[in-house]
Amino acid sequence: MNLAPREKPLILVADDQATILRIMTSILKPEYDVCIATDGRKAIEVARSQLPDLILLDNMMPGMTGVEACLGLKADPITQKIPVIFVTSMDDKHNESVGLKAGAVDYIPKPPSAEIVRARVSVHLRNNLSQKFIERLAAGTLSDIEAIRLEARALLL
Repeated sequence: MNLAPREKPLILVADDQATILRIMTSILKPEYDVCIATDGRKAIEVARSQLPDLILLDNMMPGMTGVEACLGLKADPITQKIPVIFVTSMDDKHNESVGLKAGAVDYIPKPPSAEIVRARVSVHLRNNLSQKFIERLAAGTLSDIEAIRLEARALLL
């Protein structure tokens, strides 16, 4: 597992279409680092080894669907807290509901809009940072009150 501190958040983009991988990579860089996977099984492998800060996951991929991959990620203690956003052409209410019930935090229809992708990624990264901060507070692992205040202020910006 890659646990080294990062300069930029790492986003895993999992899709079997090379065009979508190129589009998503161009949307996300230079603000984020990007790693890719071309199927559900590879997405789980990459997530376990790289521990991305967020996963953008297609639903229709060969071998393992995005929903199956999401369920696998959420069942694994190593990856269960990584936010997953579905990016898929299956944008009807039923499929959106299935994806959210599998553990995804959001749903972006294809073709992806650069503004929507950036906005939703930013929101969910911030939410995840806030959640981790609250978990550390609740666990009592933060003790320096000034450091706590600084981190809380940074999260409010």
